[in-house]
Amino acid sequence: MKRCLIVILACLLSMSVWAATVVRVLLWDDALTQALKKGLPIFEQATGIKVELELVPSGVLLSKSLMAVTPDTSDYDLIAVDEPFVPKMAPLLLPFAQWPETDVYPQPDMNDIMPYAVDAGYWRGELWGLPINANVYVWMTRKDLIEQYKDEFKEEYGYEMTVPYTLTELLNMAEFLSKKGIYGWAPFTKPTEGSTCEAIWMFKSFGTDVLEVCEDGYRVVLDKAKAVQAIEFYKELLKYAPPGALDYGHAERIAAFSRGEVFSMFQWPAIIPDHEDPSKSIVAGKIAYTAPPAGPAGTFAIRGCWIVAIPKAAKEKKAAAEFAFWWMAKETGKSLIPVGLTPARVSLLLDKEIMAVKPWFIGIFRAMPHAVARPRFEYYPELSSIIRTHWLDAISGRTSAAEAVDKMLTEIRSLLKEHDLLKG
Repeated sequence: MKRCLIVILACLLSMSVWAATVVRVLLWDDALTQALKKGLPIFEQATGIKVELELVPSGVLLSKSLMAVTPDTSDYDLIAVDEPFVPKMAPLLLPFAQWPETDVYPQPDMNDIMPYAVDAGYWRGELWGLPINANVYVWMTRKDLIEQYKDEFKEEYGYEMTVPYTLTELLNMAEFLSKKGIYGWAPFTKPTEGSTCEAIWMFKSFGTDVLEVCEDGYRVVLDKAKAVQAIEFYKELLKYAPPGALDYGHAERIAAFSRGEVFSMFQWPAIIPDHEDPSKSIVAGKIAYTAPPAGPAGTFAIRGCWIVAIPKAAKEKKAAAEFAFWWMAKETGKSLIPVGLTPARVSLLLDKEIMAVKPWFIGIFRAMPHAVARPRFEYYPELSSIIRTHWLDAISGRTSAAEAVDKMLTEIRSLLKEHDLLKG
């Protein structure tokens, strides 16, 4: 009896300590994090930890984090970091290997997390946080149009219309469908990060990177000839895109595909549910999900994973780890996927019951092994601006492809020299 009382008192003492604990969490605002909010009562009841969750637009998260987190102080105990910004934030973060042990939620089985998602959290050999989504280009193709036109297409092109597995097939199918009043493809051309992703995707598909990380700096490795080929091919695809395609962003792409005007395009996982909502989309239930079409150098899918990280100066590191591990728990995923959570766990992406209502999860699983990162670089926002500015000038015809690539190379080298990071 005495032993039982001691155990009960220890539990009560533990709960009283946690009851005074508040973990402050800074995340971006989208369908995934809105879904997370709905599970907070479960976490708070299980741990006794109170969560103060702040959601901000993804475009301002980096600047807010840099203002709120320093080597000595932090307004937050857990923050989200978009993978291109891991190099910038890493000096302010606690390495994942040093995260504290937890009492309620164990560290997730890393073997159940998509390995290419885990890679998003690495920088210079160290894992800086826990990848909490498998965000990657998923390719969407209209199954009904394939069925309707596959035989007619075969008569003209000599092979059967399917999901486009190569960029050449995509171009052929786009050309064919243009005669039917259907746009073969929808680009991303707004002067935002999405256009940088398009450029990196095409450059990789044609066999070239932009930067190579060295021990103490970077080499510029963008191959001019291959970059020009990528630009010229993209311009060919633009001939079969909807009107106004040179000013296309998320809203325009979502609307055009959901209205049934577009045959095939990429989409980010958090946005796909709109296309499968019959109240918003006439193509719901008519979409196949795959990895993107392959270019001459292979198949590549731009990755946009987020990690959650604990600042070195965080006050409540143990509570922050509890929250992150709860987020990644399989039970949490099963309960929150129906309201918008996108998981990074293989077992959840391939769960048959979940795939029956979230068919795009198989697309995430198929695309992630082909995932590529945008350049890992401490000054990524400036680099991204250089890439997309000259990419958009080239694909719009404002400058020639060769001139745009020359300017891109010159300005990237200047950026590296400015920070004394140019090597080779």
